Amino acid sequence: MTGAAGDVERLKELYDEWARGDYSRSDIFDPAMTMETFGMGEPISAASYEEFVVVMRDWLGAWERPLTIRAEEYVESGDRILVLIDWAGRGKESGAAFESRGAHLWTFRDGRVIRFETYRDRGEARDALPAE
Repeated sequence: MTGAAGDVERLKELYDEWARGDYSRSDIFDPAMTMETFGMGEPISAASYEEFVVVMRDWLGAWERPLTIRAEEYVESGDRILVLIDWAGRGKESGAAFESRGAHLWTFRDGRVIRFETYRDRGEARDALPAE
């Protein structure tokens, strides 16, 4: 399956894995992808898939396993897909449990992720999604 419908299906599979605490999937990411966070404290960015893996490994390393990320809703707009998420976990150092909501904004080209954005504020994420 190609196009937006296929991209949503690939993301649903990815989020199913993330909900189980499995962050190993790599086949949907373009090697030249970029990543950026918004409203998440210290900004985080990556200029390639290799950097993304390092950033995610460091970020995931701050949390006890399993840290779960679950998709609640998918909103398509052209080559972009907004996914409203919730995530839950426990800090390694503090031991404090947390649960939060936010959004991921994905940009695809030819069935591969070329940009991944994480937002704390769902409204800000919706504003970043172009209207069709």
